[in-house]
Amino acid sequence: MVPYSAEHKPLVTELARHLWSPDPRLNERYLNWKYHQNPYIRDPLIYLVFVGEKLVGMRGAFGSLWEVGNPAEFFTLPYADDLVIDPAFRRQGLHRVIMNFALRDLAERGYRYVVNLSAGKVTAAASRKLRWRDAGRVRALYRRTSGKTAADFLSDRARPLPLLWRWADNLSALSRSSGNHLFDQLDARFSALDQRRNAGSPFAQRTPLIREMSELVARLPRDGRIRHVRDETFFAWRFGNPMYDYRFLYIGRERLRGYMVLQRSRFFVQDRASIVDWEAESDAIRAELLAAAIEYGRFPELCIWQLGASSTAALLAHHHRFKPLHRHYEKSVLVRSASDDELDAPWMLGGRRLDDADQWDLRMIYAM
Repeated sequence: MVPYSAEHKPLVTELARHLWSPDPRLNERYLNWKYHQNPYIRDPLIYLVFVGEKLVGMRGAFGSLWEVGNPAEFFTLPYADDLVIDPAFRRQGLHRVIMNFALRDLAERGYRYVVNLSAGKVTAAASRKLRWRDAGRVRALYRRTSGKTAADFLSDRARPLPLLWRWADNLSALSRSSGNHLFDQLDARFSALDQRRNAGSPFAQRTPLIREMSELVARLPRDGRIRHVRDETFFAWRFGNPMYDYRFLYIGRERLRGYMVLQRSRFFVQDRASIVDWEAESDAIRAELLAAAIEYGRFPELCIWQLGASSTAALLAHHHRFKPLHRHYEKSVLVRSASDDELDAPWMLGGRRLDDADQWDLRMIYAM
């Protein structure tokens, strides 16, 4: 077991082909962005396991900055992510070994708690055995067009059939735009000509108004729940993620009154857009932003997280027929004390329990 240093970068980007993408160059860009350019923990916290000269496993922990209470207190926490074991070395207990090594190092560095906001079923089960606590389940809601529903129905029916299974995944792409074309209809609707409309109408951009967005967040009331800091530093870093493409819906040209951030994967060919952040001065503006995304984006599938959402957001999602899909796995919000000495103590951050879902204002933008 060794901590990461810059000399390990080529080995990490190659191992990450089992996790991030098959392209080592894209993996290197993602590694640089996530760990080397992270604004909260400058020294990349990545833990590696070698067998001889061969790198067979890694676990990363990138920096995150949280605000709690009103007035807010601020806490830097490592976000445990990017667990990958070489397929030839799996089911040999390496997850436990590498995580214990990481936790000891994080505790020695003075970090009290570690978080993971979107653990899948396998990671969550393994983490609970290592005394992580479950702070809630992220329930994703989806809104699907009739074309998307029909295409997926045909795909599911074709997959078990001889000869047709090869084309089953392609059938789902029949539901209008997907992949690099997912934002085409939104972009066409909000073309340069359309930008001349009145100041109160929605408009869209490919680049974020990071100063205006951070100012809007700062002037809105906060309820004191645990939430990630959303300032200029965070927005500038977060939207540099090379794995995703973004579109930004706004209302308020002279003074920003609301925004919605839409995300799509740059690597995986999907027909799903995700609402990763959504903020507004009023419920009416929030509703107008969602209606604009649905009407003008015409996405085959639109996704939003439910855990921690406001009552207004939940009502709007219900009104627009967002609902859970059983075939999609739920994600777990996991927390752990870095030190084994506090495993049986209450885990508190700014007077709020870390393992209580009601204490979190959780948005997809905080997760990877």
